[in-house]
Amino acid sequence: MLTSIKRLILLLGLSLTLAGCASNPPTGPAYDPYENVNRSIYRFNTALDNAVLKPVAKAYRFVLPDFVEVGIGNFFSNLDDVNVIANDLLQGKFRQAGSDTGRFLYNSTAGLLGFIDFSTRAGMVKHNESFGQTLGVWGVGEGPFLMLPLLGPNNARSSAGIVVENLTTDVPNLTIDDAGTRLGLTAVEVIALRARLLSAGNLLDSAALDPYLLLRDFWIQQHRRATWDGKRAVGIGERPDSDSLDELDELDALDELDELDELDALDELDELDELDRLDELDALDEAVEMDEIDRLDALD
Repeated sequence: MLTSIKRLILLLGLSLTLAGCASNPPTGPAYDPYENVNRSIYRFNTALDNAVLKPVAKAYRFVLPDFVEVGIGNFFSNLDDVNVIANDLLQGKFRQAGSDTGRFLYNSTAGLLGFIDFSTRAGMVKHNESFGQTLGVWGVGEGPFLMLPLLGPNNARSSAGIVVENLTTDVPNLTIDDAGTRLGLTAVEVIALRARLLSAGNLLDSAALDPYLLLRDFWIQQHRRATWDGKRAVGIGERPDSDSLDELDELDALDELDELDELDALDELDELDELDRLDELDALDEAVEMDEIDRLDALD
């Protein structure tokens, strides 16, 4: 039953990806046709995180000594290197695959199954590759942005990649038969990851902008950057409705010109009024001068 569900998700993700191939290049706008649904899932994830994950992560961080917390993070990072190596090879990054293989073997042996990260100290850089990125390198489009329950921000391509990795390179899934043990390891991994992201979550909570849009655009940019590794320019382009915004700006400019024209007309009227007043003053001056001349004539 579980395998059937995974296959269904995979087929759905691939179909959405193929449907969105030409819709969002690496510098295109965020392609979010299901924004209303995504926002609902985002609210669900946020409520679950606030009620369960965040308190548990805080307790986890408070109870465990720092070196134990770091060791658990290293352990799961080391398991992830199996997936990284596979995607290195699929992307043709053979030198990086050799480095990551050496890293995995070194940490798995001298590092006690990865709890101690000797490889980083030895200058072997940790890489992050996923099957979603591999599909991107192969030319498969991103597809629409998707906010997945529990898993958070993704797109159709990365969602399909998650299912493939779960069936192929997920070490606990492939090596541990007991479902309870696999579930326990997954729970610990999620809690450890959430503990590392506590500060990032606080930043998101305090953001003055729409937190959904902030998270979506940040994730899209990071995913594009990780996929192309500097080989192509990446970024979040303008929204598709920017032309209509330009039209509104032009209308606003015309309105401002109309207002200026009205002001100019008023100014002209004011100037005419001032001229009329000046004419009236001139007439009064002339009348006064005439009166004075009449008085002088009378005195003479």
